[in-house]
Amino acid sequence: MTIKRWQDTEENVALWDQWVADSNNGTIFQTLQFLTYHPTDRFINHHLCIYKRNKLFAVMPGAEVSEEGGPAFVSYPGASYGGMVVSSDCHLEDAVRLVDTLVAYIRTAGFTRIDLTLPPTPYYQTPHQTLDFALVHAGFQYRKRELTNIVSLNIPPDKVLQNLPEKTRADIRQAIKTDIRIEWIDDPSDKMLSVMYDMLQDNRSYLGLDFPPTHTLPELSRIRDLNPGRLVLGVGYAEEIPVSTTLVFRCNRQSLLTFYICHDRQARDRHPVHYLLYDLICEGVRKQYRILDFGISTVNMAPLNSLIRFKESFRARNFFRDTFELKV
Repeated sequence: MTIKRWQDTEENVALWDQWVADSNNGTIFQTLQFLTYHPTDRFINHHLCIYKRNKLFAVMPGAEVSEEGGPAFVSYPGASYGGMVVSSDCHLEDAVRLVDTLVAYIRTAGFTRIDLTLPPTPYYQTPHQTLDFALVHAGFQYRKRELTNIVSLNIPPDKVLQNLPEKTRADIRQAIKTDIRIEWIDDPSDKMLSVMYDMLQDNRSYLGLDFPPTHTLPELSRIRDLNPGRLVLGVGYAEEIPVSTTLVFRCNRQSLLTFYICHDRQARDRHPVHYLLYDLICEGVRKQYRILDFGISTVNMAPLNSLIRFKESFRARNFFRDTFELKV
């Protein structure tokens, strides 16, 4: 196998993103269209194309990050997922050779460390852990193992409610009785993103979180503009006033990921978030997605137990979101 550094042209962006769309484990976060929401001076991009017998075999988004011990190759800074994006036809022998070739390239290029986060296996079109094994086989260590909470959407549409625990069903029925109304908005306007963001800031202030959200409001607008059809905003209304919101990324053909589940604290007793997430599960089932990811619920391996219990009340199950590293 051989590795070449990706060359930035409009045609190459389209080819890269089509490869990700057709791959086994690609997500929106590994597309170059998505990554361009970062300001051009934030990172030094170092994207890689891996070839087998002169045919493209994998792509890998990456950036050069200055560290005290020397430059690191990170795939990708600030993104939920990165790592090697491969086709469904990736056998173990190929994966081992791919990782060995990557390590040799990184060492020759003068990097001192590789850091990458693979998507959890439920995101794969055909789930496997071949890449995980190849990384560990090459000496990679787990730098971080977080838990993400994923709901299987392999449910008959008319069985979604009865599939949930009794207490969750009761909370949803309470929301329906109090006339909570749900709306789903594709490519939400700046005004609606601002409604969500204000609610998010209020929730974070109440919880005493003194660090900023993952994205700024202008960044969310830019992500929406760069990736039409990939962001959807869910809003729960009471008397036409927003009382719950969640921003959802359509990660690939089978996977949904929630960001920023928020609520109006004054309407908490009406359970608008329960109804919103139930309706999101129904939407995912209707549109034939396979999984809904509620996002991570650990911080440096410390579980946020109340948050995990809430997500498990929607039948979410826990999967590792692993970050690997190798010092070279």
